This record gives sequence, structure tokens and C-alpha cells, in this order.
Amino acid sequence: MSLQKKLKNVYTVWYLLTLKRSLDGDPKKIKKDQNRKIHALMKRAYRIPVYREKFEASGTTPDDYHCSEDLVKFPVLTKPELRLWMQKEWDEHPEIHDDVNILSTSGSSGTPLRMLYTQKEQACSDANWARALSAAGYRPLRGKMYSFSTSHKGPRKKDRDSIIQKFGLMRRKVVGEDHIVGDGIADLIADINDYKPDLICLRRNVMVRMVAYAESHGLKIHRPDFYAPISEMVDDVTRKALAAALGPGLIDAYGVSEMGSFIYQFPGKEYRVVANDIAVANVYNDRNELSDDGRIIATSLYKHTYPLINYETLDLGRSYVKDGVRYFTDIEGRMNDLVKHEGGADSSALQLMRIANHTVGLSQFRFIEETYHDMKVELVADPLNTSMSREEIEERFISEIKKLYGDEFRITIEWLEELEPDKTGKQRCFVCNVE
Repeated sequence: MSLQKKLKNVYTVWYLLTLKRSLDGDPKKIKKDQNRKIHALMKRAYRIPVYREKFEASGTTPDDYHCSEDLVKFPVLTKPELRLWMQKEWDEHPEIHDDVNILSTSGSSGTPLRMLYTQKEQACSDANWARALSAAGYRPLRGKMYSFSTSHKGPRKKDRDSIIQKFGLMRRKVVGEDHIVGDGIADLIADINDYKPDLICLRRNVMVRMVAYAESHGLKIHRPDFYAPISEMVDDVTRKALAAALGPGLIDAYGVSEMGSFIYQFPGKEYRVVANDIAVANVYNDRNELSDDGRIIATSLYKHTYPLINYETLDLGRSYVKDGVRYFTDIEGRMNDLVKHEGGADSSALQLMRIANHTVGLSQFRFIEETYHDMKVELVADPLNTSMSREEIEERFISEIKKLYGDEFRITIEWLEELEPDKTGKQRCFVCNVE
């Protein structure tokens, strides 16, 4: 094992001690700290060829960047650009292979991206997640966490407790997710009920399928103090279903695989707070101007070896700025979830999502555009809410889709017991199979 990997835990502890514990606080202090880190990041980026080209293209230098608002002067970084840069770094620098962590992600685009993290960068990302859980109210020292191992890491080397865990500290049960389908969900529920965790961290689609399975089979699930659906965005249908089964302790974390989570909605809060000491979350309109509503453009303040500056997340957000600090009220799904039209411009699938999110009696849904003129809607009923019949729900979906697209699509509706995730383990609400 390389020296850098051996130092990973040291870096993590250091960040746990140095990151501020609260994500809220004095706006002036938050802004001053963020401003300092932005300028330091831009000075570092000026020495990196891929960013040096962007400085030159914009006619700016690091001295032009001292706050989040200044970043609007800098060109955005797209996923294809990032993919090419990361591959070039990997191919041209074999000496880094033993020292860096690799996070591979396909995202909703389906095109793989190999993201490189130094051990120090990975440590900061891990420490920030622990800090966010703590800020929500979870106590990691005494708490019990139940989670899946992340998909980009290798198999666990041991299943036994560490010495610290044997003393009842930092207890965590990490399980595989390969068997969490069909009646394997009953085993998951039984395991959770036996372990009685204070915090559950599972993929959103697994939580939804677990809740639906429990409802349909008359099972009870242990209610944790907190639960954090990960890897996938939480829509309104999911939010209601999880709250009914697991209680009010939802920690809704938003992020991208390329830099981890950085926007959080904690239980009892109407707004979402940004981790401003490790990230910038700007919002741009269609003219690439700062706005309250529009595309989320993210900058990581802790990734200095492989920076992400003005990264196009392909997500939409609604926000407001108070005392110079940005807060979010809503975040919507990937902009590249697009409905394709024959001979016309693509359109956002968000309008379809709103149909489902404003229909009662559902626990899951998925739209599949199979051809330019065929759309299938897969639905899973909520067994505890029968205020609308299946026929009424079908009529609503068909009429609302026709309001959007007229007679463009032949619509078929299929009712299922549960929606299976795709081969990546994720579950998307919209799938376009049109090439």
C-alpha cells in the first residue's frame, strides 16, 4: 500500500477536526471563508493546462476571482471535457496509479467517467459527509448506522467489528445489495429490525422498494432517528412514502459523484443549506448569468489536484440569496433526461415528473420513451392510499401526457409490484430508449 493511502485516515481525522461543525451560522464569516478559498483555488487552477486554456479564453486571471459571484466570468466545465481530462491524466501519469482513488460513474448519460481523487481529496469528501450527518443531529460516536457499501469501492476485507465498535463507538453495519430484490427485501427488513439502527443510508430505490414491500406484506420497519436516501434524487412521491413508513427524519443530500454531496435539507427545515466551506453552488439562467432559478453550476473548493470549477451538473434548482449566502428551496432532476421528438427539439422530462408528483396513490413510477411515438408508463400502487382508483390514475396520466404532447405518443400503462433498478443499481424515473 502506498504512503498516501496509509495517510488517508490521518487526513480524514484532520478534516473532521478542521471543518466547521455547522453548515449554517454567521453569513459574513461563511462568505469570507468561501471567498478566501475561491481565490486560492483559482491560483492553483491557473497552473493546470485544461483550466489555463479557460482563463485565456475568458481573458481573465486568478486576480479576477475573489467570490462566488466572480465565477460567472469563468467558462463552464462540461462532463465530456472532464471525462477527456481525467482519461488523459490517467494515461499520461502511470506514477499516480498507486496513490489515487478512482470513482467510476455513468450517471444518467450512460457514458462512463473515471473521476480521480487524491487521498486527501477523498478524505475531505468522507469527512464532509460525516459532518453533514452530525449537523442533521446524528451522533456518529454513539450512533448506529446501517448502510450499503459504495459501488465504487472494492469488497469489504472484514465483516467483524473493529476494536472501537466492540466498545460501542462508531457502530456501523455495511451490507451488500446484490440480493435486495424480490423476497430478499424481507431479509433486509428483518436485518434492519434486528440491528435497530439510528441512521439508515441506502439507495433511494431500495428504500422505496423496501417500504412498498413492507406495506404489501403487512411488515413493520424499525423507525430510525434519521435516514438518508443516497445516489438518486428524492421526488415528492418518494418523500411522502418514506415519511409514512420511516418517520420525519429524512436527510435529503444533493451532490454529484464527481465531488460528493454539498447541498442538504435537514429534518424540520424548509430550505436546503450549502456546505459553503467545501463548495460553491451557483445557479445560471440560459444566458449563463447568475439567477435564482436555473442550472446548478458547482465548484469544489477542496479538490486542488483535480479541480472541478463551474461544473455543469445538468440539474435544475430554485434558490434565494440571503445576506450574501445562497439557499435552495427545490432541486429537480437531470436536464439530460430529455424527451426526444422526431424532427424537433428535445424537451425536458421534468413536466412528466410533475404528473406523477401530483398524483396520489403511487409509491413508484417510471416513464419510458421507447420510440419517437411510443411511451410506456410503469406504476406501482401505494397500498395505503386508495383515494384514487387505478382507472382514475391511468386516466389522469393519459390526459396530462396528451396535454403536453397531443397525439404524439401512443401511451401504454403497466402496473407492477415493484420497479427493478437498472444494472448500475440505480432507478431512474425517466428512460429514453430512442437512439
